[in-house]
Amino acid sequence: MVITSRASVISQRSAFRTQERIKETAIFKTKHERNIENEKRSKHKIYSRNIVMEPVLSQVNPNFNFPIGRFLINLRNGSALHCTASVINTENGNIGLTAAHCLIKGNGTTYDLQDLSFSPGYDNGKEGPLGTINIEKLAVPYSNLVDPNENDYALVKFAFTEGNARLQDYTGALGCRFDIGNYTLTNVFGYPGSGNMENCNITGKHLCEWQGNVQKDNDFYFIDDVNLGMGVSGAALIFQHNRDENLGYAYASHETYVDETDESIAPIWDELIFLDLLLRLS
Repeated sequence: MVITSRASVISQRSAFRTQERIKETAIFKTKHERNIENEKRSKHKIYSRNIVMEPVLSQVNPNFNFPIGRFLINLRNGSALHCTASVINTENGNIGLTAAHCLIKGNGTTYDLQDLSFSPGYDNGKEGPLGTINIEKLAVPYSNLVDPNENDYALVKFAFTEGNARLQDYTGALGCRFDIGNYTLTNVFGYPGSGNMENCNITGKHLCEWQGNVQKDNDFYFIDDVNLGMGVSGAALIFQHNRDENLGYAYASHETYVDETDESIAPIWDELIFLDLLLRLS
């Protein structure tokens, strides 16, 4: 029997968590049991409203926003992996969005903070205007720590200090929405080291863009006939991208490419889980 579920083939994530190692996550189930129950209660909640977080311009230079960057994972063996992350507009001002699997080792535990870094505005093999920024704290859905196919999105807190300024004061920040419907015109920016993004130097060192209509089912947003590629994991799906400001609304983060259905997928955010992640970093 052939199963064509979008979650049945996790090809892009295999470099981060092999199927053999995923089994080891059973060790950590007890640790997160109570927290997972809280997530389950919110899973099917009917919301009376959806929060909208507006994008915000850089206070340092409103005409130059660079909220998207390369997220580097040092494997301590002379090699590294990378994903894509984005600064989002928060009161804290030092919060970013990426994929959960970009933060988790094969045994189900999160990477050491000292092995993670972010360079907003990275392009053409060069660091962005602020260089490399360390990571201070992670927030991953508890359900994802037990089952990597659940809620594959996460937030990080950047260790950024520049006087009284916050990171988003320098980079600008994407807004966030939880109300995006089917067949929505969307922009995705990331650093693919594979895949078939058009007009892209696919080396993992160049910021590339995909634009098109994104479809939606009960669990995922998906892009037909496109493999966004390794390195684009965690990239924001952006609604109403403004090229003059280089900002817009993030409404999902890219998870993986599914071979069986030839689709790139992004899980639909559970609003309460997402806001809980934010609270844990604030």
